Amino acid sequence: MWQRRFDLPLGADGTTRFVPWLIAVMVYLAALALAAGMATADAASRWNAGLAGTATVEIAPASDRATTDERVGDALAILRATPGVIAATPISEAEVAELLAPWVTTGELPSELTLPRLIDVRFDPGTAVDLRTLGAKLSALIPGARLDDHGTWLQRLRALGTSVQIAAALVVALIAGASAATVIFATSAGLAIHREVIELMHWIGARDAYVARQFQSHAMSLALRGGVAGVLMGAATLAGFRALMGPSQGSLLPDVGLGPATWAALAILPLAAAGIATLTAKATVLRALRRLP
Repeated sequence: MWQRRFDLPLGADGTTRFVPWLIAVMVYLAALALAAGMATADAASRWNAGLAGTATVEIAPASDRATTDERVGDALAILRATPGVIAATPISEAEVAELLAPWVTTGELPSELTLPRLIDVRFDPGTAVDLRTLGAKLSALIPGARLDDHGTWLQRLRALGTSVQIAAALVVALIAGASAATVIFATSAGLAIHREVIELMHWIGARDAYVARQFQSHAMSLALRGGVAGVLMGAATLAGFRALMGPSQGSLLPDVGLGPATWAALAILPLAAAGIATLTAKATVLRALRRLP
């Protein structure tokens, strides 16, 4: 199949020498953009699953530990008595310090600075809870208590995730357009180089579709070679990112690992590049042949 004989010596054209390299670079950039969009979508889904239906009660530290512990106990009593609250769990000081570990160690905190006490609250998805009223009740009955329903945080994360995905889609679309333009240029150059042979083939009865298939097959071969090279470079880059970001897994950073979905998306890119090249070459050749006498 790949050894098919062509009447036009397109493989000898110097104009197509760099086409696979150009396609490789474009597919490489498309692979990174696609992986970034997918990683962000996955991270946004994890953030939403982790924070939806939850809230955090923050209690400012009092002048002495006993008073702070008493306020935490009062807040737990109010929360556990609220319909729709399925769990209210105090977060220990060690867990709070662990949450702060990526940014600051407890040894770097001034001795006079005490951390607030936190309570993790989870709600029943089937029960509507008036968070505004619950927060006002906690603030009124317990000094220094504040309810954070993560709404603002989730909204910003969703906006960030959507923006990254839209940007990735635009980058992929622009790369597809640039790839098509590259194929148009290379095909037009090939038509100009072999114009006399093409006219002769026309005179002896060669159909336009036959001539177009010569350029289609050549363009598809170039795009496949470049696409595979670009995907391999993209996979190597993503693997390097994953190795560098390994210790940060489980944080807010997206996971850039090569999972099955990412591999499937990357595998489609060379085929997509070949499809774009084939269709573009066909349209370019047929349009040019219609102008021949």
